[in-house]
Amino acid sequence: MVIGILIALQVNNWNQSRNDKKFEITMLQGIKSSLESDLDYLEMINHRVKDKEEGIQELLKMTASNQTYSDSILLEGYNRMNTAVSFINNKGGYEAIKSVGIDKISNDSLRKMLIQTYEVRFIMVEKIMGNIFEDIDIKDYKLQLHNALWKRIRIQLPDKTFKLVSRPINNENFLSQTELVDRIKIEQDFVSAFSFWISHFQRTVEYCLDAVNQELNNE
Repeated sequence: MVIGILIALQVNNWNQSRNDKKFEITMLQGIKSSLESDLDYLEMINHRVKDKEEGIQELLKMTASNQTYSDSILLEGYNRMNTAVSFINNKGGYEAIKSVGIDKISNDSLRKMLIQTYEVRFIMVEKIMGNIFEDIDIKDYKLQLHNALWKRIRIQLPDKTFKLVSRPINNENFLSQTELVDRIKIEQDFVSAFSFWISHFQRTVEYCLDAVNQELNNE
């Protein structure tokens, strides 16, 4: 009878251990999914940053030339320079396992790395990104500069409908106006700071994902 009880306890312990391992794998797959979505987002945002940089370079080339450009070309370069970028971090997978206990991850090194990554490194990048947006994205000032450069006029389309379009207030001296130079400087500073920290974030995500994939492959 004692032997039977011991065997039953051993089977129960084995089943519990197997269930714990299944649960851990599910949680790690959730973290993997979050990290992969971060990389997908970074790929998209890097394209937007590249478009922004190209717009800045287009305007700089125009300001350095003696050519005259059409309204549409000026507006295209200006709009590309103003391509919106943002910072998002998907913490869904980590928050899920954190809610049930980070100790569910049996690998001590991986558990410590995930805590360090999500609780320290990612939070640091979030704060720095927040400061960048707060310090450089001076909305009121940028709006003043924009309003000094562009006017909105209503034009009639061939189908007799109307639409608003942007036209330079001072087409002849558009490229030499101090307001445009200030706008370019703001966007250059933003791109420089944003690109540096987004690259740092990307390297951290890739390192973390490699560690999670290695653990899953060992199971």
